[in-house]
Amino acid sequence: FLAEELQETINTFVRNLPEKEGNIFIRRYFYANSVKDISKRYHMTENYVSVLLNRTRNKLKTVLQKEGYF
Repeated sequence: FLAEELQETINTFVRNLPEKEGNIFIRRYFYANSVKDISKRYHMTENYVSVLLNRTRNKLKTVLQKEGYF
């Protein structure tokens, strides 16, 4: 039951991200694409993709803390 709630919280979080940010997050953490592959696909530097992913992870952490998972 807790796992289902956590999954729904994460799904809602990803759906509410801006489209490109959400797609990059999904490609990295659900499809396990490399930062290099993502950067090529979206015509961004690897550093920019890494920074974007770090910021998105921090946003997710904040959401999970508010929901009581930490």
